[in-house]
Amino acid sequence: MLTGELADHLIINLAALIIIANLLSHIHVFRKTILQEHRSVKQDFVLSLVFVALIVGSTSLEVNMGLYGFNTRMIGAMSAGLLGGPLVGFFASMLGGLYVLLTASPAVLAHSEAFSTVCFGLLGAGFYPYFQRGKWKYRDLILLAVFAELFEIFSLLRLTVSMKVAIEAIIEMSIPMMLINVVGLMVFIANFNYVFIQQDAETTRQLQRIGTVTGELMDLFENDRSYADNLSTFIDILMDNFDYSGVMITDRSKILHWRHPDIRLTVDEMTELPLIAVHAMNSGQLETMETPPEGSVWEAALNDNYSAAVPFAVNGQVRGSLVVWVKRTWFQKTIELEFIRIVHNLILFQLSKRELSKQLELTSQAELKALQFQVNPHFLFNALNTISFVCREDSERAVKLLRVLASYFRYSLKQRNFMAPLADEIQHVKDYLRIEEARFEEKLDIRFYEDTESDIPVPILILQPIIENAVRYGISADGYRHVTVRVSRLEGGVSVRIRDRGPGIPEEVLADIAADNDIDDHIGLTNVNRRLKAIYGDEGGLQITSDGDGTVIEIDFYGERQDEQGDR
Repeated sequence: MLTGELADHLIINLAALIIIANLLSHIHVFRKTILQEHRSVKQDFVLSLVFVALIVGSTSLEVNMGLYGFNTRMIGAMSAGLLGGPLVGFFASMLGGLYVLLTASPAVLAHSEAFSTVCFGLLGAGFYPYFQRGKWKYRDLILLAVFAELFEIFSLLRLTVSMKVAIEAIIEMSIPMMLINVVGLMVFIANFNYVFIQQDAETTRQLQRIGTVTGELMDLFENDRSYADNLSTFIDILMDNFDYSGVMITDRSKILHWRHPDIRLTVDEMTELPLIAVHAMNSGQLETMETPPEGSVWEAALNDNYSAAVPFAVNGQVRGSLVVWVKRTWFQKTIELEFIRIVHNLILFQLSKRELSKQLELTSQAELKALQFQVNPHFLFNALNTISFVCREDSERAVKLLRVLASYFRYSLKQRNFMAPLADEIQHVKDYLRIEEARFEEKLDIRFYEDTESDIPVPILILQPIIENAVRYGISADGYRHVTVRVSRLEGGVSVRIRDRGPGIPEEVLADIAADNDIDDHIGLTNVNRRLKAIYGDEGGLQITSDGDGTVIEIDFYGERQDEQGDR
């Protein structure tokens, strides 16, 4: 039975615990340290001393009732593991257990009390992953505290020399000790619940801040400002939104841009890279450094900063690094280090994106070169053969045809851009048709209607394959080749319509063209359709209408969309 004196002492002891827990949960440094995910061993040891003080205080304030002293050391030891983690629980329980071993009274119970104190801390540390961040229920704390008290009873029976003394102590203390420690543990841990709630709210704010900064960086990477301006703005964004004391960007051998208010040197005056940047580029991963190396130019100004660096690599090749400095405090600012990982991934994405765009541009240039040199050998042979024949009958006309042929190939081979004015493309087509007219003479009937003149940019060499297809396959029943080309104005663009009077294109071939399948007899149409879709989208491909009376192919070029492509 609890006597009035014992009840008073236990209530005082419990009230002291509540006050201490409330004070600790409102101390900024302690709260931040508890919530910090990655602590050093030194930080864990210093934090454990707070819980050692709780164990010592609880033991010193114990209420002696006969053989056994009632105290709440279990709350301090187990809270060290539950709140501080494995190392804190280990340090606090070992030091607390040593104190209990040296001061416990009567001495016959010292070993069992010291052993149970150590086990309390280790038990709390074992349940740390489950209880951290407020992921617990009161029922769980009750079961854990009851289990701890039962374990203490077991240790008394096993480690106390006198079984009689152990049994008497258990009879005296089991119920009141279990009651006070169960209630005390729940109250002590519950005081930190709001800390976890505050941390969740802070995490939400940090995520919003990261989202905002990430958006600013994305806009920065997409703009057309100069490289130096982008680097300066990039560093300003990081410095203005996070507690970095300095930011630096380097390439493999030199500093490109940096900012740190404590160092007045310019980029040109800095002749060596920070060692942390070299380490990051050599290891290919995030590196951190507590203090600058002795004897470096950074030592004096940055001695109270810790630094972190991440490398920039594309296709396995390290291009440079990003270095940040943060003022050293008691608790490490995890968000700053975590954000540098996000920035690292974001920059890698942008570098990879630019590299991919560069590779795509090189591929497109290679495809353009292949297209320029993809001269139909039959056309060249037939053109030269035709000019040779004309030369025997009309040398003056032959000279003109040679000039036309030269103009045709000059246009095909001189282009360096993806786009050309529509007027140039039309002239290129006319050169081609003049040579074909000389070859087929009256058997080729060309009708050209230009309702409008336009220099709207269009994909290079986009019309000639369609005209060639019409000349080749557009043979009507009377044996003539009738080809009509009409250029007309559209709202916001120009339409080019090519018609022949041949037998038409089979439906399965039309389906293959629409599906971008390779077709031996109509490879020119397939390539043109793919190029148009790549530039204008799926709706911007060839518009083909074909039946037994001929084929009509229409292409619409729009100025605004084309201008955008012209900037590529």
